[in-house]
Amino acid sequence: MKTHFFSYRTQIFIASLLLLIIPSTILGITAANQTASTVKEDFSQTMETILTQTDLTLNTLLNDATKIADMHILNNDIRKALITDYDNNLLAYSQDSSMFTKQLIQTNRLNSNVISCLFRSRYDYTFEYNILNAQTHKEILEKMNSWEEKALTSNYHTYFAPIQDSFISGKKILPMVKILYDGYTFKEIGSCYVGIDFSSVETIFNSAKTPGSVIMIFNSHNTLAYCSDSKYINSESSQILFDELSKFSKNIPENDPIQTQTISVGKENYLVNGCLNQTTGWHIVQCLNNKNITQAYQHNLLNYSAIFVFTLLLGLILALFLSRSLTHSITLLCQQMDSQDLNSYKEISVDGKTSNRELQKLVTSFNHLNKRLTESLRQNYTSRLSEQNMYIQMLQTQINHHFLYNTLNSIKSIADIHNEPEIKTIASCMSELLRYNLKKVPVVYLEEEIQQIYRYLTILDIRFPSKFTFDCSIPDDFYSLEIPAFLLQPLVENSVEHGFAQMETDCRINLSANLEDGILHFFLIDNGSGIKPERLKEILYSLENEKSHIENMQQNHHFIGLLNVHQRIQSYYGKKYGLSIESVVEEGTIVDIQIPYMKKPELPNI
Repeated sequence: MKTHFFSYRTQIFIASLLLLIIPSTILGITAANQTASTVKEDFSQTMETILTQTDLTLNTLLNDATKIADMHILNNDIRKALITDYDNNLLAYSQDSSMFTKQLIQTNRLNSNVISCLFRSRYDYTFEYNILNAQTHKEILEKMNSWEEKALTSNYHTYFAPIQDSFISGKKILPMVKILYDGYTFKEIGSCYVGIDFSSVETIFNSAKTPGSVIMIFNSHNTLAYCSDSKYINSESSQILFDELSKFSKNIPENDPIQTQTISVGKENYLVNGCLNQTTGWHIVQCLNNKNITQAYQHNLLNYSAIFVFTLLLGLILALFLSRSLTHSITLLCQQMDSQDLNSYKEISVDGKTSNRELQKLVTSFNHLNKRLTESLRQNYTSRLSEQNMYIQMLQTQINHHFLYNTLNSIKSIADIHNEPEIKTIASCMSELLRYNLKKVPVVYLEEEIQQIYRYLTILDIRFPSKFTFDCSIPDDFYSLEIPAFLLQPLVENSVEHGFAQMETDCRINLSANLEDGILHFFLIDNGSGIKPERLKEILYSLENEKSHIENMQQNHHFIGLLNVHQRIQSYYGKKYGLSIESVVEEGTIVDIQIPYMKKPELPNI
């Protein structure tokens, strides 16, 4: 996309969009994704920690319960009581019951995890601990009938029944039923029920419970033994999720400590962790609704979207204000450019409207260009005007050049017949002067210009015998140089007319040339009356200030030759060249004509 076709306002907005808004938004979304991933990992690690702690705590409870159930192996009195038939000796049964109770109390003194226990011998005699009433005793025995059958087919002949509610203590109880075998004969001698306090495990669940999470325990037959949130088993809408969790529990491998999986039910996603308790064969499953993570991600995304919109509006406002200041200044600049008059130079300015440094450079560059263009136009105009005035003056005296040529030739023939050499010479010189003036060639050789001076002075010498002395000391090597026409002859004529106007004799003119640093200097020196200081100051000011050139050329006819030559030199070669004048009253004048060496004069193209 080529942005240079757009306005500054659009370019600034696009730049802010590409460089600030979009990258910050992408970084924000990336950060939100990373945050969501981190939260998900943290949840997963937390769930794994909960499962691990649950598994360890459950093993601790089961070890405590196993110690109670294995008392018959360590205590001979308890073993004897379990294998004794008290049918005809109820007193012994009563004594053994008291002994049993004391042993259980002593064994369970430091074990608060076992709430109650009940031993049933092979002869259906029972020995109990912490069973407060006959109703509870009866309920336990009824349940033990079915639990014992399951224990016979379970690992270690131990069965863990689903979690029960204790109406007396108000606690959750994990029932354990174990078939007892004689340590000597390895024959079945009874069964043992242990009521384990499940609150320590439940405390772990509750302390780490998060919204949308649930912990379930499936027994070795993959039947739900415990659920931390009843709505997952009582609600019809959760039945599909429960079925999926049941499948997940059934497929937990025995050798993998923790199994992780994502389950999708409808539009909801659930993060599920599970592990196998090796002691009970239970599957502990924890499920977390990903809605919490999704909501956190959506919340972050909404925040970043709001930041994006705010940044977008801020970038738009910034682009409007910045471009308004810039475009307003450019508009003012264009108006001033369009209103510029090329006939007179005037600087433009946008001061106070902008602090843009580049725009100020543009204004400065335009002012420089405008100044050079105005000066160049003025120089060209002045040069053209000078040449035009010169040609007009020549044309005013031209009348008819064929008539003048024929007339001068007739004069020369008559002078020859009557033996008048001076008249013949004047006629010849005038004819050549006229021919040179009418050539209309802007560039001539230096030799032609010097010959023109000699013709002019020859006529003057005939008019004023022995008044003028002309000395030309220019090396012959310079004669082939190309210079502007009428470069030297008007200055010689100016010396004659103004410098020697009050002198009758001993009028000396010297013309020399000197090459210095690539600049060719022609020195025209006369011993005339000189120029008065105030007049010289006026002339020098006219040479340095172009605006006064035309006025001086029109008002000061006496110095038109100096101004004309100076202007044409600068038009051809540039500002560093031209005339320098030094003069002393009653002593003479030195005119230094400076042009570049070996450079052909050319007028600038406008």
